Amino acid sequence: MIGTIFSALSATGLVTKLIMAGVLVASLLAAYGLWHHKVYRDGYTRALSDIAAEDSRAIGRATQLRQTWQVCRDRNGQWDQSTGKCK
Repeated sequence: MIGTIFSALSATGLVTKLIMAGVLVASLLAAYGLWHHKVYRDGYTRALSDIAAEDSRAIGRATQLRQTWQVCRDRNGQWDQSTGKCK
């Protein structure tokens, strides 16, 4: 009987540790996701700001990228935003 109780307590300790580890991993993943979103948003905002400020290099780069996208569309392709390629 005492051995069964001890086993149950040991298992509960393990389950508790696994839950705590899961919470830690989930927290780290959430923090990484928030950081990544902030970096992405800052880059996007910077690109729009450069274009709005009529930065000739930014406008030239945006126009070049738009032409690549337009060629894809003209071929009835589907632009994949995540890879930056035409499918």
